[in-house]
Amino acid sequence: MSIITADSIIKSYSMHALHDTPVLKGITLTIERGEFIAFMGPSGAGKSTLLHILGLLDQPDSGTILYDLSGNVISQSTMKKTLSAELRNRHIGFIFQFHHLLPEFSALENIMMPALIAGMNMSKAKSKALTLAEQVGMSHRIDHRPSELSGGEQQRIAIARALMNDPEIIIADEPTGNLDSANTIAVLELIKTIRQERSLTLLIATHSMDVARMAERIITLRDGVISSEVRTQVQNG
Repeated sequence: MSIITADSIIKSYSMHALHDTPVLKGITLTIERGEFIAFMGPSGAGKSTLLHILGLLDQPDSGTILYDLSGNVISQSTMKKTLSAELRNRHIGFIFQFHHLLPEFSALENIMMPALIAGMNMSKAKSKALTLAEQVGMSHRIDHRPSELSGGEQQRIAIARALMNDPEIIIADEPTGNLDSANTIAVLELIKTIRQERSLTLLIATHSMDVARMAERIITLRDGVISSEVRTQVQNG
């Protein structure tokens, strides 16, 4: 069953006053529920732009995207901004290369934030955040602020935050881009394990073939179009 169906997605950005720069030039793809897809391609190929559009962080200039979220089929083109923000908060978790943790809050408070935004009460949010902190191996660091955490620790907190509202989809944009090799392996194994345990749909943008090989499908973008698509031999455990 498809969780996202995108058809003829076009996106340009205004880089100069006289003309736009095309980034996506008619992307069409179907993402099955529970699928793990890696998006590859050189810088400027459109990977991040596509993920941001699929994750309702941005809108395409044209084309259609259908979402099947909790049994409700919704078209991106008919969403108001308030609905888009609500769906993003409740159904999609994000992990970025730059983790975007709030510096003035503790690790635990950062994990709690999506649930508080969604209206969960403080006590329930704290209890759930503590459970997630334990799952990502960060129970001992919950009172520390982001500046007191290593890069790998910050990314683990970001993973826990992404899971706070029990999303159906996780979107990870170069999630290990700023990590050393040891932390890269640890973070990737953590993401992979959590995805399997929760049957999540996982979309990753990456420059790393080692990262991409963990996925079930590798989609390569070049100059704003899908240049190749390969199914791997990965088996879900």
